[in-house]
Amino acid sequence: MRINPFSLMSLILLGAFTLALAVLTVVKSNQVRTYLEGDPENAQFKTNAKLREEITGLQSRITVAEAAIALRQQEASRLDNQLAQTRIYFNGETPLVAVALPPSEDLKDNPVMAMTGQKDTSWKFTSDLVSNSVKRLENEKAVIESGKYQDNTALDEAIRKRQQELQDVTKRISEDEALFTKDHDDLTKRLDEIALAREKAEKQHREDYGRRATNISKLEDEIGKLLELELKWVTEIDADGAIAETAANQVILNIGARDKVFPGLLFAVFNHERGRYVEKGMVETIEVRDGIAVGRILSQVNAKEYPIGRGDLIGNPAFDAKKSNTFFVAGEFKHYNKEDIEQFIRATGGTVATVLGPNCDFLICGERSDPERAAARQFQILAMTEDQALSFVQKTFPPRR
Repeated sequence: MRINPFSLMSLILLGAFTLALAVLTVVKSNQVRTYLEGDPENAQFKTNAKLREEITGLQSRITVAEAAIALRQQEASRLDNQLAQTRIYFNGETPLVAVALPPSEDLKDNPVMAMTGQKDTSWKFTSDLVSNSVKRLENEKAVIESGKYQDNTALDEAIRKRQQELQDVTKRISEDEALFTKDHDDLTKRLDEIALAREKAEKQHREDYGRRATNISKLEDEIGKLLELELKWVTEIDADGAIAETAANQVILNIGARDKVFPGLLFAVFNHERGRYVEKGMVETIEVRDGIAVGRILSQVNAKEYPIGRGDLIGNPAFDAKKSNTFFVAGEFKHYNKEDIEQFIRATGGTVATVLGPNCDFLICGERSDPERAAARQFQILAMTEDQALSFVQKTFPPRR
């Protein structure tokens, strides 16, 4: 089948025309949309609505300008009338002064007319000035209507610059906010790390403290065991003198007043048999001389096996010829109260301490004196019972009930 070239050409032209019409329709549609909605790529593009707004604004400005011109014309007419009455005129911004003269006066006598080249009277001069004012106003109106004052190129440029500056500031603010966010995140991360490290350090510190506390407790227990010595009680008396002679129930002591011996002083009598301490009895001084003293035997432990005789030793822990022994009294007692026992010690020649310490020689223990006994063990202080202490001290008044 043979195709007609004319028909083929017509189809091609028709297709091309249809394609061109479609393209033109799309272009025009885009242009119409641009004029209606604006061009997002061109911030300076003005839509039809904006153009209509500007035209309306310009028309309003023209109306306002015409009204202003009319007012200025009225004001100019009023001022020209006033100036005509006062013979004061203005040429532009230059004030002119004219004086009405008779027509017959010489031109040279009128300086204003001479200056302006007028050859008529001042009334003619006034009319010309009014005409010039009207022309000037009409020229200003023409200029305003021509749109010269409506050129907003400089204003648009200033607005564009401000918009660009605003965009730059917004960009810097965004950058600063991003930097601040990054720094905040970094600091938060760092604080979390520090908190974790602190928690770990505190846990380690608690563990170390627990171990140290346990070790300290163990060491204290060991030290306590090492220091937990038995409380030593007075079982032997140090010798303060000796028995020089015996006669019946009396004895002669080799110490006297120069050794601070006084009547009523009690001494324990003892000796050492084959290295063993043997207590024999008690004696009391009844007469004291310078170097000797007379005493009477109060009691004997065993008069047959261990009789008191010459050469036996005597001693009293509350008495010392060289120095005063120091006592500390603690606890509750059966026969006397604490103050009485302290007074008995002082009367015998001893010293009473207010604080138990290494400087004490003896601890007199009553009931409920466990803390003092523990301290005495630590300081290695000899302890005495109430009965032991009362057997050596000078009791000068009856017991309190």
